[in-house]
Amino acid sequence: MQRMRNDTGRIFSVLVLLALGGFDASVRGELIRPRNVRSYPDIAGDIVGEQTYSFDAASQTGVFRVTNAPHVITLEPGGRKMVDLMPDLEGTLNETLQLRLDRDGKLVDQPDNRFELRGSVTIGGKFYEGLLLEGRPTAFGARSRNGGASQDPEVFDLNMKVTGGKLAEAFGSEAYFRITPQENSTFRGDFSADFSGEKPLTSLRASRKDEPIPVPEPTSLFLFLACGAGAAIGSRLRRRGRSRGRSALGSVSRRGATQTTSRALRSRSGGPALSSGRATRRSL
Repeated sequence: MQRMRNDTGRIFSVLVLLALGGFDASVRGELIRPRNVRSYPDIAGDIVGEQTYSFDAASQTGVFRVTNAPHVITLEPGGRKMVDLMPDLEGTLNETLQLRLDRDGKLVDQPDNRFELRGSVTIGGKFYEGLLLEGRPTAFGARSRNGGASQDPEVFDLNMKVTGGKLAEAFGSEAYFRITPQENSTFRGDFSADFSGEKPLTSLRASRKDEPIPVPEPTSLFLFLACGAGAAIGSRLRRRGRSRGRSALGSVSRRGATQTTSRALRSRSGGPALSSGRATRRSL
């Protein structure tokens, strides 16, 4: 029985390794949040703006920029408590992002890496105007279409530390920013070349500390291997059951032969204990 458990454990370990190898890490692992789970408050923007990236061959780094006009803040799930964003007294309503990346798309820590949101909004009867939020990016992620093979759009996302602004208290110390160019995107996963996109759909959200860890969906390879392993384990158990059955029959004395006895185990109550074969079958 112990040997059977060891064999089953080895088969399961191999399955886990193969299954993990079957996931497309380049698609699922590049974004900070592969699953687009919303958190609140959530500031949405679209319609206007652009996303650009300019690579400098001399420094082997590039500057990633986004400009957009946010239009609404959603304070709670379900579309409840949606508040319009308006220009401030100087007529400004925009959000800007600038950060530096290396040729692999990794964030390079620079003093000019920054995010700003300017405009005005009235929440709970209180008027906020001017610099509403500012932050410093701390991590960057991206997903491309891999040459057009994927149906998912190009997406960029980042974590940032909130460093100031009139709405800083509502967002807390951490925020998450997601950017999805809606038109004419030229990003193909290469950060050693220039690319751009138009009308970026943006979402600035408060970071949730209890964000659930995404569980990847099983691939067809994993399901195939799991079914094969199940059949192999079942076949092994059937062979063991037949072998034990033959051993039990061999221990019974034949008519006319010298009677053989086997001292059976007894339970604490005095009755005969279950045979090992029956115990094995019941435990499966």
